[in-house]
Amino acid sequence: MRKVITVVFIILMLFTMTAQLFAKDPNLSIYEIQYTENPDGSSYYDEQAVNCEGGIVIHKWSRGRKRLILYDPNHPDGWGGIMVKGPFNPNVFEDVNSGDWISLENVIVYEELNKARGNTTLFYDEYSSHTILNTGHELPEPLVVDVNEIAVNYDPVQETCYVADHRAEKYEAMYIQARVVTVADVNVGSHQDNYSLNKTDDPNIYCWASDYMNIDNPDSYTPHPIIESGLNACGVSGILEQYTKLSEGWDYYQLLTTKQEDFQIEQLADLDGDCDVDFTDFGIFARHWLQSGCNEPYWCSGADLTKDLPDGIVDAFDLIKFTQYWLEGR
Repeated sequence: MRKVITVVFIILMLFTMTAQLFAKDPNLSIYEIQYTENPDGSSYYDEQAVNCEGGIVIHKWSRGRKRLILYDPNHPDGWGGIMVKGPFNPNVFEDVNSGDWISLENVIVYEELNKARGNTTLFYDEYSSHTILNTGHELPEPLVVDVNEIAVNYDPVQETCYVADHRAEKYEAMYIQARVVTVADVNVGSHQDNYSLNKTDDPNIYCWASDYMNIDNPDSYTPHPIIESGLNACGVSGILEQYTKLSEGWDYYQLLTTKQEDFQIEQLADLDGDCDVDFTDFGIFARHWLQSGCNEPYWCSGADLTKDLPDGIVDAFDLIKFTQYWLEGR
């Protein structure tokens, strides 16, 4: 009788342990997983197995460990993005494309430093699955974020970089844009693949970026070929990722560009070069109205916006192009 009780007890214990291993809150949103008031930015669901309602796939990374970036359009101003890390299996996420809305089952939330480096991440393993709920969603425009909100403090002597606090956590895994910036230091950071984006009007304030998840970067271990110290950009867009390795002096957020178009070097129709399109630009455009003979390198102070039309004149075609960018920029 005692043996029977012991066997029953063991079975019950195994059942309980299995239930705890796969315990999960039903249909958690990205917001519910990401939102936190913990000082270090860690999720309340750290190390728990969950189901996730998911979101739109806005970036898919297939080199090395497979990754997806999901976006919930119900939270466009923060706490609406999350990273999914799959195994090295080349076939995982093979059926998933950008613009798909997918949900996830039995994924584990990790903040633990050796696994996720402080980045709230959904780990997808052999027990996990996903469902493509629908396809063809429009990808979001980047959320414009002031460099102040994602700024870092770099000590080049000690080679350490910390954030003052983790207020940028709300933008983690979101597609954001830093505007009117200048590339300063290059080849910095824990893997020497970061570069700083200084506010052009205040170079003492800067954030870090990296191009290792840029599909148009031929070498994931170095910055994109377009990047060089002194480059001015009207905007640089990307996915915000946290990188924490306190034992080596690192705890920062970095902007991960995803494609060539994330580098907005010029603002088309910005004729005065201040990265916006306003009445000053319209005044320049008006001075060249119906002027002919526009050719490179000046194109009538840039007013001939339809350089693909070899007419060399500032006319209605250029006006239509100008109005498409009216009040864009800062």
